[in-house]
Amino acid sequence: MSTTDPQMPDQTPEPTPGQTPVGRSARGSAKKKPSWGYEILLVFPLIALLNAAASPLFSAALSDRLPAVLEFDEPTTITLAGVDLAVEGSSTLAIPVADLSSWAIGQFIAAKAIWTIGLLIVTWFASRAVSEVVRGRPFSDSVARGLAGVSWALVVTGIVYVIAQVPADNLVIRDLGLRDAAISNSVTLDMTYLWIGAVILSELLRRAVRRGREVQDELEGVI
Repeated sequence: MSTTDPQMPDQTPEPTPGQTPVGRSARGSAKKKPSWGYEILLVFPLIALLNAAASPLFSAALSDRLPAVLEFDEPTTITLAGVDLAVEGSSTLAIPVADLSSWAIGQFIAAKAIWTIGLLIVTWFASRAVSEVVRGRPFSDSVARGLAGVSWALVVTGIVYVIAQVPADNLVIRDLGLRDAAISNSVTLDMTYLWIGAVILSELLRRAVRRGREVQDELEGVI
């Protein structure tokens, strides 16, 4: 029977400098949680955009007035709830719901709902892309798919929103008796340029990520 000499030193090998024990590394990686702090930055622009999109819905429900944005090409005097108003340029009119037809109200609410849903979809795709970048994978396929989703969601939302909003504004103009006035709908050139710029930017970012992935694959094993 063999016995262990208490004077013998421990034979367990010590880790070399710069080397992390395997068990400790595995436990550390298991406990490490993915960082998602930067994703919350998407909440702030989302709140501002949702406020612009959803505030007309709350206003119509709570105050019985529909805030419609119309573009007056020249000074115009209109009457709302028995009050004469002088308006010019881009103006937000708090129109009493009683002065509008059910068709105009329904069309207006549908347009704002489309905008709100589209913004939520765009934010969801953007959060997926940001999540991958924060985890240190800026050229992964998930980032490219997320940016592609952002691009397509912007395109579809913009087109469907215009199809719904322009008739809504025309119905509001008709119900206010302003057909003969020099007036345009709320889909302005500034909004159109902003939408086109957002679509182009998201597509450029997607192509940059795809190209970065190709370069990464080409250099794999070289460096």
